[in-house]
Amino acid sequence: MIGSKFGCLTVIGAVVRTGRRYCVLCRCDCGGVKNVDPSKLKSGHTKSCGCLQKVLLAQRQTIHGRYYEPEYRAWANMHKRCTEARWAKWYGSVSVCKRWNDYDKFLADVGRKPTPAHTLDRIDSAKNYTPTNVRWASRAVQSRNTKNHETNTSGIRGVSWSKTKNKWRAAIYVANKQKHIGYFESLTLAAGARKQAELTYWRL
Repeated sequence: MIGSKFGCLTVIGAVVRTGRRYCVLCRCDCGGVKNVDPSKLKSGHTKSCGCLQKVLLAQRQTIHGRYYEPEYRAWANMHKRCTEARWAKWYGSVSVCKRWNDYDKFLADVGRKPTPAHTLDRIDSAKNYTPTNVRWASRAVQSRNTKNHETNTSGIRGVSWSKTKNKWRAAIYVANKQKHIGYFESLTLAAGARKQAELTYWRL
């Protein structure tokens, strides 16, 4: 087998014993040297000293949108939310602009994440994913940017009707805990109190 080439490996030495197996000494195109089982050379299982796998992995990452980048995962998940049936309840009418079918164009428009804690957020949650309606936002900012719950009858986030008090109740979430603001005779007063609480606690 000396002189025979298999992939990137050329047999340069006689059969040598390593443990209970017999191997041949091979030199890789990269310059590395490796003992290889002859049967794995002939079957094509081993084609290099290990360098080929690293090269192929690097090529896959470059060609397929740099999968391990957090921005790429955010881009991929954005498309999943708008196309997969399991997300239809929340994103059924939401779409992604055609420009963002290209990951590089998406990255050029939104840039890199400021911190690992930031995630992709639509500024107006009723509109689509477009360059003018998307930003990187913290979890706290996103939680304030959600739609009204379907049971909300006031049309104002954090304001609801209390049947027991027969008044409008205002509340706000601070550090993931609901904080009671008060009960009010009118919706206007409750909405005003809620807005003031946002200025106080959220520093809007």
